[in-house]
Amino acid sequence: MYDLKEVNRISKNLSLRLSPERKYKPNCCCSTCCCHPCKCCLICHCLPCRCCHDCHLYPCCCYHYVPRFKNYSPIKTCNDFEDDIIKKPNEIPKPLRTSSQDNRYKNHNSDYKPRNFDIKVYNTNAYEQVQFNEFLKKLMEVESKIENAKIALALQTDFNCEDAFRIFELNDRGYLEKEDIKYGLSTIGINPNDHELRLFMNRFDLQKQDAINYADFFDILVPFEKEYRTMVENRPPNSCCPSGSPDIFSYGTVFIIKDLFNLLINAEKQINEMRRGFGTLRLKLRHLFGLVDEDKKGYFLNEDLVNYLKRENIFSKGKDADLLYIRLDKNRNGKIDFSELEDEVKTVY
Repeated sequence: MYDLKEVNRISKNLSLRLSPERKYKPNCCCSTCCCHPCKCCLICHCLPCRCCHDCHLYPCCCYHYVPRFKNYSPIKTCNDFEDDIIKKPNEIPKPLRTSSQDNRYKNHNSDYKPRNFDIKVYNTNAYEQVQFNEFLKKLMEVESKIENAKIALALQTDFNCEDAFRIFELNDRGYLEKEDIKYGLSTIGINPNDHELRLFMNRFDLQKQDAINYADFFDILVPFEKEYRTMVENRPPNSCCPSGSPDIFSYGTVFIIKDLFNLLINAEKQINEMRRGFGTLRLKLRHLFGLVDEDKKGYFLNEDLVNYLKRENIFSKGKDADLLYIRLDKNRNGKIDFSELEDEVKTVY
């Protein structure tokens, strides 16, 4: 797994090293300081010279003396090469490093990359994959907390989902619109703003009809474990109080319902803030989707997601990975295609 802090540290040090304000004492065959290309490199435009003690980052194309490695000797000095340039100014010199020297350099450097390796593309993909992995970890963390809150609510003996639905339902239509959600939340003491309501509807309106039906509402409040779902489903509605009022539940149950909805709203706000920081991640999402869908089926299953988490060393319990998969599976068909992943990553404004 790529370490984002290490990437930032290396980038910061590299920018400092290449800064014109940073001055080095000449400590190599070059007459200029080591943060600039040596004389021969002004012609062939290769990477900065490596022969200085102050910067051991890139090899020079025409000089192979590296002080910290033994058994290295200069093939040709810059001064000698300068004489060749004066004698033959119209000829562009060729690099003198051979394949055997490439292999010798590779043995001393674990970070060796071939000359045709596009480091900019590599760093971009690595950084975006780090962002994607952090996003998956955040989703698992959030869904685990929410599931635990649902379990606490399911264990309340007076709780049933039908009475809870009637607290939100205004006109007995069998579904909840944004105004119904706002009214029900205000009834239990929560007053969300328009953006928080939009985030809530975007998360739980799985059919994208600007409404939440009873089945979706049941998933909002009831744990996904079969034992708890069966327990809540078999509870009959209360009849001691008129429906549509939170007084039908005990004070402790209402308090847990309020905490659960607060957790849901705050979690969606945090996740949306992560989406805002993605930058160009959407442009590379097809590549990231392919990392999970290794078999190129056009979708990935639960086991594909679990295998990806293991490959990236993302610690998760079986339960956490299942909750993440349930969240990503918007249409509940047991498969996650690209459009479902794209919908989860898309920022809500």
